[in-house]
Amino acid sequence: MVKSIVSSVCALVALGAVSQAQAGALTLNNTYTLGATLSAASTNYHPQGMSYDESSNELIFVDQSANSIVRTDRTGAVLGTRTIGQITFRPDGSNASTANHVVSVAADAGNYYFSDYTNNSTGYDLYRIGKASGAAAAVGAETAAFGGYPIDVRSGQLYRTEATTGYSNSTLHNIRVSSTTTPDTITKTLTLTGTGIADFAIDTSHNSIWVLDYLASASIRRFDLTTGSLLETFGLGLEGLDAGLTYGNGQLFYYDWRSGSGSSLKVFDVSGIASTTPASLPEPGALALLGVALSAMVVAGRRRNRRAQGL
Repeated sequence: MVKSIVSSVCALVALGAVSQAQAGALTLNNTYTLGATLSAASTNYHPQGMSYDESSNELIFVDQSANSIVRTDRTGAVLGTRTIGQITFRPDGSNASTANHVVSVAADAGNYYFSDYTNNSTGYDLYRIGKASGAAAAVGAETAAFGGYPIDVRSGQLYRTEATTGYSNSTLHNIRVSSTTTPDTITKTLTLTGTGIADFAIDTSHNSIWVLDYLASASIRRFDLTTGSLLETFGLGLEGLDAGLTYGNGQLFYYDWRSGSGSSLKVFDVSGIASTTPASLPEPGALALLGVALSAMVVAGRRRNRRAQGL
């Protein structure tokens, strides 16, 4: 019986290991047509940003020239907007204007975060604004990005690429990590392979980074959030130069922006990837059972030895 118990528990452990190695799948769930609010006219350089607000289970978007953050449900139906208004671009406070060159957005429970490149590499790269009220203010002291950069915020952590050096994301290959409270202290940098990061999404439930290639016909790649190693590539042929990507609620959301009209939202179901939550591991009761079984084996072995010795 002891052997049977041990075999059963070991099978559970082996099953967990197999699950971790399973290949994932992205299945198109639906495509939604987006309204004019999410098809703002283009400007000189026009990557578009989106993210998933985990505190409200909403999608958030920025159109580069619209000076606002747009909230939608998971089908792209607009729920409301937050006007950004005027921001101060230079550290000396000598220049202020409306935020008309926003390229990325993220959120936590109380704030929206966005990257704006109005003053290129002489202006602040990253800003924060309260969801309900207040003016936008710079987050940290960084002024390196010429064309802004993609960002995400999850569980109190701020994720961003390195700074752009021109009007292109083709040179972006790193994800830098810091706390939202100490943004200038980079605690980790992950180097990712690929053709440049058009946009990315942090997926803590699968310990993954989802990346949209910066290409006219782009793949989505999944990287390990701990090591930065490439795990999978999904050759979907998406438009990656003027688009956004985010993850939430077990789904990937892809924003295909079009200037003036015709923007759309594609929703992909994520499956086949083991969760990194404890539920993906053997149950605590099974582990306890394994401990009892091993202890029983030790006791039984000692008894056999004593009998063999005539004790």
